[in-house]
Amino acid sequence: MKRLVPVLLLGIVLATRVWALSADEQMRFADGIYLRGFYETALTEYIALIRDNPGSPHEVAALYRIGECYRQLGNQAGAERFYKRVAQEFPQSPQAPRAELRRAEIAIADQQYAAAQAILTTLQTRDATPETAAAAGYYLGYSRLKNNDAPGADTAFRQVLADFADSPYASYAALDLAALHAKDKTPAAQMTAWYEQAVAAAPTPAAKAEALFRWGDWAYRNEDYQQAADTLQALLLELPDQPRARDAWLAAGWSLYFLERTPEAMELAEKLAHDAPDANLAAAGVYLRANCLRKLNRDGEALVDYETVVRDYPRTDYAARAAYEIMVTRFKRGEYDKVLVVAPAQPAKEQAADVLWMRAEAERNLGRQDDARGHYEALVKEFPRATQAVPALLRLGEMARAAGRQSEAAAWFQHVAQDYPKNEAAAEALKAAALANLRAGDPKAALAGWDDLLARSPTGAAAAEARLQKALVLIELKKPKDALALLDALVADAPAGASIAAAQYWRGVLLAEQEKWSVAEAALRACLAAGPEPQTASLARLRLAVALQRLQRLDEAADQLAPLLAQPDMVADNPALIEWLIRRSFEQGDDARALEAATALAQHAREASWRQIGWHWVGTSQAQLGHEKEAVASYRKAVAEPAHTREGTEAQLLLAELELKNGALEKAEAAFTAAGEAAAGEDTLDLRARAYFGLAETAEAAGQFDKAARHFMSVAVLYDDPQWTPQSLYRASQLFGKLGKKAEQESTRRELLQRYPDSSFARQLQEAAP
Repeated sequence: MKRLVPVLLLGIVLATRVWALSADEQMRFADGIYLRGFYETALTEYIALIRDNPGSPHEVAALYRIGECYRQLGNQAGAERFYKRVAQEFPQSPQAPRAELRRAEIAIADQQYAAAQAILTTLQTRDATPETAAAAGYYLGYSRLKNNDAPGADTAFRQVLADFADSPYASYAALDLAALHAKDKTPAAQMTAWYEQAVAAAPTPAAKAEALFRWGDWAYRNEDYQQAADTLQALLLELPDQPRARDAWLAAGWSLYFLERTPEAMELAEKLAHDAPDANLAAAGVYLRANCLRKLNRDGEALVDYETVVRDYPRTDYAARAAYEIMVTRFKRGEYDKVLVVAPAQPAKEQAADVLWMRAEAERNLGRQDDARGHYEALVKEFPRATQAVPALLRLGEMARAAGRQSEAAAWFQHVAQDYPKNEAAAEALKAAALANLRAGDPKAALAGWDDLLARSPTGAAAAEARLQKALVLIELKKPKDALALLDALVADAPAGASIAAAQYWRGVLLAEQEKWSVAEAALRACLAAGPEPQTASLARLRLAVALQRLQRLDEAADQLAPLLAQPDMVADNPALIEWLIRRSFEQGDDARALEAATALAQHAREASWRQIGWHWVGTSQAQLGHEKEAVASYRKAVAEPAHTREGTEAQLLLAELELKNGALEKAEAAFTAAGEAAAGEDTLDLRARAYFGLAETAEAAGQFDKAARHFMSVAVLYDDPQWTPQSLYRASQLFGKLGKKAEQESTRRELLQRYPDSSFARQLQEAAP
């Protein structure tokens, strides 16, 4: 019969009541529904009570319970609204402090910590139950902590411990105080007292487990292994089913290990190895078990466990540790993946440097750069006279350079030259150090390195490269005169080789900066003749083109630029020169080259304005070649670019003219209109006049003579353009004649003769006169 009660009760709630309940009965009924967890139904009853019984003594309790129903149903906004009504409309009620506490909890959940603090600070001045006051004090500290107010949080947590030591919130406050001071110099006795209080006041098994775990973890991190073992074992024994118990296995195991309680430590290691929730903890268990086995003189079993960690958990924190314990070498066979597994854990003294070297090389070849670097550094530090010391220093420099740490790389390379000056690698190390210093932004250090290298009297290609690199550093240091003198000497002493091509290039650059164009030309041509690498060759052609321009040998300049059109980066980096090549080719009637250059600019320019200029010239070149359809497409691409250049407006005009020529009058009108709108600046008035003239021609072609005449006259009235104004007056006079507007025709003719008496259109009028 008892099992039928909830069902019958729900039936009563859902059915329409046939009798009226008093306010007291309805409140009791709503509370009963609420306590049974039927929050939606309870919500309806509480609302009905307030509606049907205004001013009832139960109103404040009903309002609070409505907020609770909304909270239970996950409607935080609704809950907050009714909690706020309780606090504002019934501030002296017992429910008001609890309602304010709930509002603070909602604000905290929404990470509105300042709002929560404001509520909680006000709440502290109200009469509240000890439970509510304790919660308010703790949440105030928590909000301050989340709002980066550590001192304020400390004060609030300490107040909770002082005033509400028996409250469940004392446990949370004590834990937060311990966490707040875990890294400062708070005495261990005080930390222990907080943890003890957290354990004593813990309201639930989960809270107690959390307190014990944090206490043990703190003790372990502070190497108080006895305290850590006692605390964590208490957690394991008293609360074995809590999630924090599993988290405690590792620290508890290591604490027992360090306390020489090896069998107990191994028992926990076994649990971790078999029951760990993730790979890292499983690896930790196997590693701990291996250490325990070794301590029990079971080395063979320990070795198996170390190998298991390396093999089965290679990405965990314990792989490198296990590898260190079992590492031996198969280095000569190139089996780098096995080197770390089989190398002797305790190599003999005479083998120690060799084992360190092979360990480092194995790590490097397997891509474990950090581990490799540590081994190289250890070798250099511990065995500076070993034959592997210099190769280890070079490796350290190479690794730092590859990682972009140029200053560090330079230091390692210099270490070789300074500490091992007679080693055959010393010269290469000095060179590498100088280059690394330059990349690191320290040209003075780089210059000192090249001077040091040259002082060792290198010969042949090595000497030429050192002098070239020193000259480049001098350029970097803004000493062009010294750099040029050094390059001149280099070219005079060694007339062939890669360094000479680069030297001639930089001579050309420096001479061009002095505007010695003829000498610069000779140097740049010598560079190209010496067979430089491709990038230098391209740069030399670019510089040579500029020099030839200054020497007014423009066709030769254009010939130097033409090969660069096939190199997108060169085009993108030098759009102005490419535009010059386009214009020069166009002026010379070389439409094919103009088209090639314009296409390169349009396709590779980084800025929209240059792309627009490029597409304009592509269209213009195509039109010259008779490819009108392609020209239209190119002009459309030009005007589509998000830029405002004169060439973009010209492209719009040329597009309009082609549309007009092909009879696409609507498209022509739209294009002329767009061109007129684009030509809004003082430097494009001629284009604006041209656009209006085009609109007039389009209207005339459409037979709209009035409109055409009006557009022609707009050009005549608004602009004094020697090309378009006289023609506009002439064309307008003809249209006025067709329209029978004799007065307008005569007036327009007189204006043409007065303003432009020497124009061809004025002469046409005079010749046609009777």
